[in-house]
Amino acid sequence: MKIRKTLSVMRKETWHIIRDRRAVFLVTISPVFLLITFAYTLSVKIEDVPLAVMDYDGTSLSRRYVNELTSGKDFHLRFYASDYSEIERLLLQGDVRAAVIIPPHFMNDALGLRGAQLQIIVDGTEPNTGNFALAHIASFTDYFATRILQRSLEKTRPSLVSLAPIDLRVRTWYNPSLKSVVGMVPALIALVLTLPAVSVSLAITREKEQGTFEQLIATPLSRFELLVGKLTPYIASGLLDVALCALVGVFWFGVPFRGNFLLYLLLAADFFFASLSMGLLISAFVSSQQVAMIASLLIFLFPGFFMSGLFFPISSMPPLMRMESYSLPTTHFVIISRGLFVKGLGLESLWPYALALFFTGLLVLGLTTLFFRKRL
Repeated sequence: MKIRKTLSVMRKETWHIIRDRRAVFLVTISPVFLLITFAYTLSVKIEDVPLAVMDYDGTSLSRRYVNELTSGKDFHLRFYASDYSEIERLLLQGDVRAAVIIPPHFMNDALGLRGAQLQIIVDGTEPNTGNFALAHIASFTDYFATRILQRSLEKTRPSLVSLAPIDLRVRTWYNPSLKSVVGMVPALIALVLTLPAVSVSLAITREKEQGTFEQLIATPLSRFELLVGKLTPYIASGLLDVALCALVGVFWFGVPFRGNFLLYLLLAADFFFASLSMGLLISAFVSSQQVAMIASLLIFLFPGFFMSGLFFPISSMPPLMRMESYSLPTTHFVIISRGLFVKGLGLESLWPYALALFFTGLLVLGLTTLFFRKRL
């Protein structure tokens, strides 16, 4: 490969990116825009769930249970219902998303350690809100019951207060507050950085449509020199986007960056090498920008949402889907991005994923060189 020829293609492609507003937007601005949009959309914290209560007991203990349950931001007490028909009407009309029914003799059964009963009804039309309501009401009820048990033992058998059957102590590492945005934003960076791959596939198909591809055919460039020359400027512009996305993640969303930023840029270049090579491979088979766009979205964006570990752990996927997941460059960079952002990992922990990206790029670039033809 002759360096001067490749540099000429690189200069030409760089000027093309700079002069084309659509290319500038797709390569540099749109990933940041999508990162902000996706982060706000997918990291919404469920709060102020409208709640109805039907208190048949009406004692000080039942009122204290309701007051403590609704004292935070998780639930908003909207209605005190008088019977089941009113509960049904409120849930049917969507006025509340959950209801708590406190039966008679709740206080006597709880203080007498006879297993006081509670009923929780949730609206299942919104599964996320329903699961949130069930989990939080159940965990609060367990905590409330534990305190009742402790106070009862203090009065009856003080010697048993310190003898708990389970001494559970919980610690959450790396993200103590369990904020979803801390784990979501680094993974979303990996997803939105596939847009330069879409852009590079559009670049060659655009030249085929506009007829400027004939000029490249007439040059003495080899296929490999041409492809590397077109690939490198997009890697460089993608690295600029990595810095912008990292700044948005740290200063806009407050996600800590605990790793080495230079290592992050190096591994991002490795990721671009793999993903942009796939974009070049797409352009080798299609000659229309519309087809290239659709193919790129089907290969990068949609599988990246559901198969890269963004929402669902890869370990829980079926074996065939797991193999397909690890064939995506996005999957490896999701692990790398989360590891550097949240855990502060180094290359000694991330090298298997970096190596997988590098060999994926080599394999795909080799296939692109094999199938790419310098002819119309």
